[in-house]
Amino acid sequence: MVLTHGTSATIKRVYNNNVLLAELNDGSETVLVGKGIGFGRKPGAPIDLDSADQRFVPDGSYAASHVAGVLSDAPLEQIELAQEITALAQQELRLEPRQSLLVPILDHLGFAVQRARDGIKVDFPLRWEVAQLYPAEGNLGRRVVALIQEHLGVQLQEEEWVAFALHFVNQQWSKADFSKTVSMTETISRVFSLLSVRWGKSIDENALSAARFVTHLRYLFARSVEATSSSVIRVDVLSSVRQAYPEAADAALEVAKLIGTALRRELGDDEVSYLALHTSRLYVEMLNT
Repeated sequence: MVLTHGTSATIKRVYNNNVLLAELNDGSETVLVGKGIGFGRKPGAPIDLDSADQRFVPDGSYAASHVAGVLSDAPLEQIELAQEITALAQQELRLEPRQSLLVPILDHLGFAVQRARDGIKVDFPLRWEVAQLYPAEGNLGRRVVALIQEHLGVQLQEEEWVAFALHFVNQQWSKADFSKTVSMTETISRVFSLLSVRWGKSIDENALSAARFVTHLRYLFARSVEATSSSVIRVDVLSSVRQAYPEAADAALEVAKLIGTALRRELGDDEVSYLALHTSRLYVEMLNT
């Protein structure tokens, strides 16, 4: 979060010429960023917050000292670009303006630029899955790679868009643990593979029914992380689906087991019913193509 009101503070730590940590009168901390703002400064000295180009305060995602550490390791041009990327994500993906996105984006940006300059290539095994499951985030990830070329003059490895896209996905549902986003992506991909094998035909993941299914699965994972439950379906949807499309009902039960294993809990009847609604739509669409 960037502060916009002016006040005075006391310098707590100087990280470098461009980044320092200050303490406000109420005891809270803020990170001040600006060209030369830390030059010749000493801890304990007063400082006018209006002298900073940018100010950051903790938002519950990261401590101020952690934010200051990440910012102090990055050139100002990378900080400014990370803010531009974050603003794009907030605008196009309707994400909240939180440091939980800015900090990992800036951190990844620095490593990606350094890898490109050193000629180091890495493997991105989820490239296909991310492109299919998260098209909006993937498109923005590609734009980020282009922005880095435009602003920093550094040509990243093409596949770096995958990592940026996953950061955007992570911000939407599991802000604290990137590994859970990777696990979710892998699990959703396995769900579609399972259905394709069961039904002997590939699922069109660009279809509207598939997109809705992916959205539902993402919310299912999000609710599990936040320890919330879904709305209860008052009718026995699974039985209705079984009467009309028994193969779709059986598929829903198998999908429920797969997701339950990933979430380390058994899905409730209402959750299985929602899955059955989606598998029946996919099944009918597959039969009609």
